[in-house]
Amino acid sequence: MKKVLIIFILLLTGCGKQEYSKNLFYMDTIINVKLYNISENRANEAFDEIEKIYKKYEQLTNFYDENSELSKLNNDVNYEISDELLELIKIGYEWSVKTDGLLNINIGNLTKIWHDFRENPISLPNVDNIKVEHLEIEDNKILNNKVNIDLGAITKGYVTEKVGKYLEKNGINYYLINAGGNVKVGKSNKGYYNIGIASPISNETFEVVKDENISVVTSGGYERFYEYEGVMYHHIIDPNTKYPANYMKSVTVIGDDSGLCDILSTTLFLMNIEDGKDFIKNYDVKVIWFTNDNEIIKSDNYE
Repeated sequence: MKKVLIIFILLLTGCGKQEYSKNLFYMDTIINVKLYNISENRANEAFDEIEKIYKKYEQLTNFYDENSELSKLNNDVNYEISDELLELIKIGYEWSVKTDGLLNINIGNLTKIWHDFRENPISLPNVDNIKVEHLEIEDNKILNNKVNIDLGAITKGYVTEKVGKYLEKNGINYYLINAGGNVKVGKSNKGYYNIGIASPISNETFEVVKDENISVVTSGGYERFYEYEGVMYHHIIDPNTKYPANYMKSVTVIGDDSGLCDILSTTLFLMNIEDGKDFIKNYDVKVIWFTNDNEIIKSDNYE
C-alpha cells in the first residue's frame, strides 16, 4: 500500500524573514524542508539531524532493499529487529484491528506483484491465488510463521511527524516539511501557510488549506500508475479485492499529526465515501474527497 509521490503541494507560502531550504530523497520521495527564523549554523545542524532520521527509517523499512531490517524480517520471522521497527509494526497491527483488516501491512506479497506489473506491464497479474493473512502480534512477538510486511502506508507520515517533533523540541517552531503527499508545517510569521492541494485531473489546485501547525496528507492513484488496455492500475491495493482500490480519485486528510493523517488517508481511500464519513467521526481531522465523478466532497466539520 505504498503511497509515494502521489500529490500535491503546488503552493506553500506563509513565512517571511530568513529561509533555509534543503532537499532530501528518501522513501522514494523528494522531501523538501524549509526552516525559518534561525541562524544558518542552527539550520545546518537541524538539516543534518533530519537527514539522519529519514535515512535511519529508510534503512529500517525499505521493502525492496534486501539489506533493510524489514526485508530480513520478511525472510526470517525470527530475525531480531530493533525497537523502532517493532514500534511501526505494532502501529500497523493496531490499525489492522481498527479497520477490520482493511489497512493490512502484511500485504507485501500482493503489493510486490502489482509493483512488478507496473514496472513491466506485459499482462495483468494473476492474484486469485495470493493469500493475504492478518498479522498476529502478542506481547511484542510476531506469531505468524511467515510475514510479508510492507510499511509504505504508514512510514512516511510517522517519520515526518517525528521530524516535526524533533524541530519543536529544539526550539525550531517555524518550519515546513513537504514529503511528497505529506506536508507538515509549524508556526508562520504571517499566521498561516497556503497549502495547495493539486487536482487529480489537471495541473491546478482545487483547494487551498490556510493554516499553521497542521499536517495535510493526500492519497491518490493518479501519479503512480500504469494504464493497461484502457484501465488505470495504481499502487494502493485493496486487500479484500486484491486489486487497486477504485472508490475515488483522491482523499486528503487535515489534522495535527502527520502519522495519523497518513494512516487515515490510506484507510479512507480503501473504503467508500459514506463509510469513510462514518469512520472519521472518532478522529479530530478534516477530510476532502475527490470523487470518480470529479465532485469535491468535504467532511461535515470542514469550514
